[in-house]
Amino acid sequence: MSEKLTRRDFIKSGSRAIAVLGAAAGAFPFIKGTLAASAAGKSKVIAARNERAINSRNVCNQKEVTLMFDRALSALTGKDDSVKAWDSLGLRENDVVAIKVNCNTWTIRLSPHWELVHALCESLKRVIPLNQVIIYERTTSDLEQGGFKANKSMTGVRYFGNDDGGGYHPRERLTRIVTDTATKIINLASLKCVDGGFGVSLFFKNHIGSLRDRDMSKCHGDLDFLAEVSARPSIRDKTILNLCDALRGTYRRGVPWYWSGIVMGRDPVAAEYAAIQVMNEKRKQERVSLLEIPSHLEIAERKYRLGTCNPGKIDLRRI
Repeated sequence: MSEKLTRRDFIKSGSRAIAVLGAAAGAFPFIKGTLAASAAGKSKVIAARNERAINSRNVCNQKEVTLMFDRALSALTGKDDSVKAWDSLGLRENDVVAIKVNCNTWTIRLSPHWELVHALCESLKRVIPLNQVIIYERTTSDLEQGGFKANKSMTGVRYFGNDDGGGYHPRERLTRIVTDTATKIINLASLKCVDGGFGVSLFFKNHIGSLRDRDMSKCHGDLDFLAEVSARPSIRDKTILNLCDALRGTYRRGVPWYWSGIVMGRDPVAAEYAAIQVMNEKRKQERVSLLEIPSHLEIAERKYRLGTCNPGKIDLRRI
C-alpha cells in the first residue's frame, strides 16, 4: 500500500473491509479456535457483540457480558482455555496487573461497566490472586464517581487513584502504579467520540490519567506528546491488552448509543482504529460525516512504532 495514502483513503478502505467482514460473518457467529490465528504480519483486533449483554436502560446481564469477554479473549489468542489465553499474552502467576479505566464524565457518563470489569477480573483470577489486580484512575474520587468503591486493603481487587499510588516516577513522569507497582497493564477505555481535534477518546487519551497533573494539559495541545506517553517504557513494555467497553458509548459527542459489544487487541493503534470504524458505521447510518484517522494514531505508528492504523495491516475479526 502506498505511503502517500490519505486519511480519507484509510477511512474508505476500512469501511470496505468492515462491510466485507460483516457480510461474511452473517449473524456474527463466534469464531472457532481453528480460525483464530491472525494473518501473518497483521495486527489482530476482535470486535465482539452480544445483544443480550445490555438493555436500553444501561443494565447489563453479567452472564452474557462474561460469555462475550471470554469468547473474545479466545478469538484474540487462539486459546480455548483462559489460563492458556493469558499465558499467551505473557501473564504469570506473580504478576501485578494495573487496569487503567476512564471515569471521566465531561460529555456523558461513560465509566466502564462494572460487569465488564468483573468479567475481566474473574478471568484474571484464574492466573493471579485478585489482590494482585489494581483498578486505577487519576484520583480515587474519580473512581468513586464512576461507581467503584475504593479498596486499598490486601483483600480482593484493589481500587485507588494516582493520589494514593505513591507519587510519580521522576524520569517517566507516570504514576508509580504503572512504573513501580504493576508488572503488567491492561488499558480499559470506553467507546467515546468527542469530535473536534481529538475526534475520539480511546486508548491513547485514556493514559492522560496516568500522567502528573501538570502534564495532562499538554496532551490537548500537542498530539505528538499524546502519542509519546504510550511509548514510555512502562506503558509500552507492560501492556498486554487493550480493551474497549463498547456496551454503551457515543458515536458523536454527547449522544449515547448501545453497540452492545467490546473491542480488544494487543496493538493499541489497530484497536483504536477498529473502534473508530465501529463509530463510523453508525455515523454513516445517521448521515453524519465520518471521523478521519486522528493525527496521534499516525504519529504513534510512524514515529513511535506502537502499532498500525493501516487497514491493510489489520486483521479485524467479528464475533
